Amino acid sequence: MTTKILQILLDGCRPDALQQAKTPNLDQLWQTGAYSWTAKTVMPSWTLPCHNSMFRSVPPSKHGVGADNIFRESARAFPSLIDVAALGGKHTCMFYSWEQLRDLGNPGSLKVSYCRNADYGLDNDTDIAKLAATYLTTEKPDYCFLYMGDIDINGHMYGWMSPEQIASVEANDSAVGIVLDRLEAAGIRNQYTIHVQADHGGHKTDHGTDMPEDMTIPWILNGSPIKQGYQIQSPVSILDTAVTLAHLMGLDIPPLWEGKVVEDALV
Repeated sequence: MTTKILQILLDGCRPDALQQAKTPNLDQLWQTGAYSWTAKTVMPSWTLPCHNSMFRSVPPSKHGVGADNIFRESARAFPSLIDVAALGGKHTCMFYSWEQLRDLGNPGSLKVSYCRNADYGLDNDTDIAKLAATYLTTEKPDYCFLYMGDIDINGHMYGWMSPEQIASVEANDSAVGIVLDRLEAAGIRNQYTIHVQADHGGHKTDHGTDMPEDMTIPWILNGSPIKQGYQIQSPVSILDTAVTLAHLMGLDIPPLWEGKVVEDALV
């Protein structure tokens, strides 16, 4: 059995931030899905290297995108989840607010790519989520990546776990709720397995180190064929994301990928 995928990325969201904030929509996803509060990202724990590891299932030492957050063409030696989905005939789309993510897939791998680069101090994510919700319910893509960056922005502005950052976690939860409600109203919620995770955490007003606060991320799967209300017991790495989602879409796993299917989350 294969499923469509909605992949949601909460940039810079620590697991304890989800537990402290009021997040009824995200709570519903993990409480009726499979989840880990101890998943690990890669070093350097910066957004672009972490995303390339998440999509290409190899560490930064191989894909070459490092602490300067600059894309390197060397990364294209490792196919991304977007590329694999497109080559497998899947309808792919991406909605995001940080333009540096434009190279997560090769040119032509995305049927739709929408970016409005974030402005510091504003709510950037709600409108992005609304656009994604509209596209999901009208076009019903096989794979959609929704990136939301305000948690990270407010961490840099005010500090990780600050009241301002926790408020942005709650705003992201409301944005996720918009998408879930639209899927439900359209009668297609059960067509999608939803994956939610962060790329990294943070401490004080920064990240990038190997501190647990920077390296530990939430990792949530909800839908079919996912266990319900189950805390994943096996170790989870950000390298496992692409492999697991490709497996759920019935796609061939590239031999260069180093992650594993998180079988513990599956029924």
